[in-house]
Amino acid sequence: MTMHPMTETLGSVRAAINALVEFEPLYVPEPQKRELMRGIASSEAQLAAVRLKVMAVAGDVADEAGAKDVAAWAAADHHVARRDAHADLALAKTFDVRWQATAAALAAGHLHLDQARAIANALEGVRDELGDAKLVEAEEIMLTAAKALDAAALRGLGRDLADTVDPDAADEREAKRLADEEKHAAEKSKLTLNPKGDGTTRVSGLLPDAVAKRLATYLEAFAQPRKQAAESDGRRVPYATLMARALGDLLERVDPARLPDHGGDATTVIVTISLDQLRNDLAAAGIGFDEDSAMTAATARRLACQAFIIPVVLGGESQILDAGRRSRLHGPMQRKMIRLRDKHCRAAGCAVKAEWCEIHHLIPWSMGGKTSVKDGVLLCGHHHHRIHDPAYVHERQPDGSIRFARRT
Repeated sequence: MTMHPMTETLGSVRAAINALVEFEPLYVPEPQKRELMRGIASSEAQLAAVRLKVMAVAGDVADEAGAKDVAAWAAADHHVARRDAHADLALAKTFDVRWQATAAALAAGHLHLDQARAIANALEGVRDELGDAKLVEAEEIMLTAAKALDAAALRGLGRDLADTVDPDAADEREAKRLADEEKHAAEKSKLTLNPKGDGTTRVSGLLPDAVAKRLATYLEAFAQPRKQAAESDGRRVPYATLMARALGDLLERVDPARLPDHGGDATTVIVTISLDQLRNDLAAAGIGFDEDSAMTAATARRLACQAFIIPVVLGGESQILDAGRRSRLHGPMQRKMIRLRDKHCRAAGCAVKAEWCEIHHLIPWSMGGKTSVKDGVLLCGHHHHRIHDPAYVHERQPDGSIRFARRT
């Protein structure tokens, strides 16, 4: 079979490279050593350009081997990463139809392969935003910048390429870009809750940036007081743990009156619990009508301080003794008066400021406590959980502070 000139030329190139390999570079003078490294880097770029040209028209190689495409064949034959092979094929196909100036610069050894890829990707990204004349200008700008910038810097320049070339239409492009991002985010959004069977539920999902940022802002508002309280106790709590607890705090503060109807009624959490359980921590409360979802009596009492709930108190054989009214939060004026009076968390030694605190009923709802200024006291999130924790006892001091001690 007659040898194609490209194949013969490659044989000569490989023979020259073999000759280079035989030399010992240690004894090459410094100026020549510098030029050797430059020349080798340039030659590597030129060989890469030739390889891409061959890949662009090598579909028959893949067909002969039964491969999906030439990238799949190259990945298996050359033992390279499939991702890299497919990226090279995409670039090869791109250079086969456009960005001829960039392809020529690579073939001349004036660009490294990574630089050429960064330029091509940037130009592909603005094809729908710029006209033909502006695209030529954009390619010239990128090639000029490549004389001083590496691939990473070129990628950075490429992100604002359309605005650099055509600043007059920047606002219009930004509006379209944001609209596209919001549409994409809405289509990709998802949220799943998977109970693990050990008292925890795995929450995972994908949210639009605006929703995620708003959620983070709300959670951090609850997490910061917890962090302050924990540090006042000499403890450090991981950020992720603080945020998880903050989510619980946030949900407890949601006003059902501002939520859509659920099943024909305003969205409300119903807690079922026996009178003995409520008063003595004998067992657990049920959430709604689902016997598989439970909370401790201590948690039920704490919710009565913080959230809108309907407490359904049961007697023997689950007979309803009383369906209480919603136990709502202290009103705005009551909260202001309590904050003005207490000034900070009233747990002994805790200085978390008033605006970061929650209001606890000194006389529990289960014992007939009322939502009043006299019966309310400021506690940070940490100490509000602790006061309802059966592992601790607490005692109010003469100065109004509350001292905690672990049960022995």
